Amino acid sequence: MSLLEVENVDAYYGESHILRDLSLRVEEGEICALLGRNGAGKTTTLRAIAGARPPMVRSGAVRFRGEVVSDSDTEDVASEGIALVPEERRVFPNLTVEENLELSEVARNWSNRVGRGVALSKGRMSLEEVYDAFPRLDERRRQDAGTLSGGEQQMLAIARALRQNVELMMLDEPYEGLAPQIIEDVEAAVERIRDGGTTVLLVEQNAAAAINIADRCYVIDQGEVVFDGTAEELREDETTRQRYLGV
Repeated sequence: MSLLEVENVDAYYGESHILRDLSLRVEEGEICALLGRNGAGKTTTLRAIAGARPPMVRSGAVRFRGEVVSDSDTEDVASEGIALVPEERRVFPNLTVEENLELSEVARNWSNRVGRGVALSKGRMSLEEVYDAFPRLDERRRQDAGTLSGGEQQMLAIARALRQNVELMMLDEPYEGLAPQIIEDVEAAVERIRDGGTTVLLVEQNAAAAINIADRCYVIDQGEVVFDGTAEELREDETTRQRYLGV
C-alpha cells in the first residue's frame, strides 16, 4: 500500500474539466515530483488531494494510508497528516520568524479541535527541531518575516507546516522567483525533510531542478498523466522532456 494513492480522479472548476481520470501514487519516504507546463493541472491536483474547494472531485478517490480522504474537509485532511505549502508562501510579514512558527499552536488549540480527531503529538516538530533543520531561520528568529529573502520565506513556510502533524508535505512551486544559489539552499532543506522521515510531493515549473532531487516523477498534460517513472528515466527521456516540459 502506497502512502498516497490518487485513483482515476476527475476534478472540475465549475463546468471546466481539469483533471481527467488522473492516477498517481506517492511512496513513503520519497520525493515525488509532479511536473508539467503552466495550466497542466498540477496545482489542481494538490488542491484535490488537500480537500480544497474548488476543485470539485466528481469521480475517483484519494486515499491516504488506505483511507479515503477525498470526501473530507480541508481541515480534516490536514489533521490526517497532509500539509500543503502554497505557491504564494503566505507568511505573516509583520510577525517575526518565531511568531510565525508559533502560530501553529493556534490551529491546534481546543476550539479548533471540537468535532475533529486532531492529534496533538504525532509528527510535530518542536521549535528547536525546526531550527536544527533550518539553521538560517534560527539566525533570524527575531526578524520580521516580511524582511526575509524569498528563499528564507519559502523555508519559513515549509518549517511552519512541519510544526503540524505532517506525514506528507506537498510543495507548490517552491523555487518560484528564487536565484539559482537560493534554489540549492531550498533543495537541501527539502532533502533534509525527506531524510527526517517526511514524504514530499513536489510541484515545480523548474523541471530540471525538481528532477535533480526527486526519486520518481509524474508529468501531466491537460489534466492527464503522460509520464510515470523514476527521475533517471525522465532525465533520459528527451522526447517527453522536450514535448511536455520544454527542457
